[in-house]
Amino acid sequence: MSLPRATSGVIVQQQDGAFFLLDTEGGEVFRVNETAARIFELCQSGTSLEGAVQSLAKGLGAIDQEPDIRADVQRTVEQFQELGLCEPSPSL
Repeated sequence: MSLPRATSGVIVQQQDGAFFLLDTEGGEVFRVNETAARIFELCQSGTSLEGAVQSLAKGLGAIDQEPDIRADVQRTVEQFQELGLCEPSPSL
């Protein structure tokens, strides 16, 4: 199953070690942590849920924590959808 697509007009910005999601059409700015920014980038690329989990696990050096990472990805994507940052989709 693919992650939901990022809403058009939303971009990731990094400034002074902080990460932001900028809604260029709605004018809203959301400060997120680095992992949430990476999850959003994975939504932009059309990655599958399993691909996202594996990518994050590898990047974090946490291959043995894939179930926890999967749950975090699902929660984060649901929050993105609630905020209108990702397109609505069926449950992950």
